[in-house]
Amino acid sequence: MFVIEGKAKIVVENAFYNPRMRFCRDLDMLVFSVMGRHKILDALSATGVRGIRAILEADCEASFNDVNPKAVKTIKKNLEMNGIEAEIFCMDASILSRMKKFEHVDIDPFGSPANFIESACTHTKFLSVTATDLEALCCKSSAGLRKYSAFVLKTDVPHEIGLRTLLGFIARTALRFDKAVYPLICWVKEHYYRVHVVMKKSSSEVMKTIEKIGYIAFCKTCFSKKILKFGDNAEICHCGDKMVLIGPLWLGELKDVDFIQKMIQRSERKIRDFLLKIQKEIDYPLAYSLPKICSHISKPVPSTSKFVEKLKENGFIASSVHYCGYFVKTDADIKEIIKVLST
Repeated sequence: MFVIEGKAKIVVENAFYNPRMRFCRDLDMLVFSVMGRHKILDALSATGVRGIRAILEADCEASFNDVNPKAVKTIKKNLEMNGIEAEIFCMDASILSRMKKFEHVDIDPFGSPANFIESACTHTKFLSVTATDLEALCCKSSAGLRKYSAFVLKTDVPHEIGLRTLLGFIARTALRFDKAVYPLICWVKEHYYRVHVVMKKSSSEVMKTIEKIGYIAFCKTCFSKKILKFGDNAEICHCGDKMVLIGPLWLGELKDVDFIQKMIQRSERKIRDFLLKIQKEIDYPLAYSLPKICSHISKPVPSTSKFVEKLKENGFIASSVHYCGYFVKTDADIKEIIKVLST
């Protein structure tokens, strides 16, 4: 039995294959092609489908690795089936990415990527990471501290927090190697987060990365939020309750505008629609749930698009988000948001 995905034809016995991640891999092929011809380490290959597609569809070279010998046999079969010759390793991915230099390391584990990121940052220029342990990134403080050295709790916009916690962890790890981090594209979909970043070794550029890491102060009562940089003091919320510090996390941009535009130009309809949502989303770290706020103040939930336009008319930057139809990003504070909702 075999599966056809993109231009790849693969068998899936003795290796994990998730058909629900096909959209992610379709989008990855656009990412890889816009990056230009380069060599990828498919660090946790399983069937090898991502690396095989990168060779066939994105004009890349690829090396394959899996710690499971049975999966390695499946990878060999799949390479032969697709007429590909490539390096195959059967090693712990962390050890391999320290031993050999790869221009691009792709980490797509079953669960948390945390244990693989430091090794991947050692030599690589491009880093691609998938995370499916969403509770550790946006909801459960104990898991967040253990895996990502960040304090998290469930807010009204958990996925915004989760994506930025993951990026913050990657950025803080890269800083140990004097590398600055620049997101190319990041997204949230279904049960996973996916981020693609480029890293540059530069002592001058590193300071720019440090300036993009900080905290979000959050009020559990009224959903008020405030950006805090290292050294800033937490405040009592205007409603009188104490605000909780979430982080450290990434406060900077989630995309490279030119990179996204190049992807859009090469994309087909379903992916293009998703990319257009990402393109239109403002790069501001504070997001809010309209249903949560409206429930708190006993107001009907407005159309997201109309509410965004009202915020803009009042002089604020604002947008919808790509991962949820009733969340907004804006630099308006909670008092201004409630004021606009009440008019």
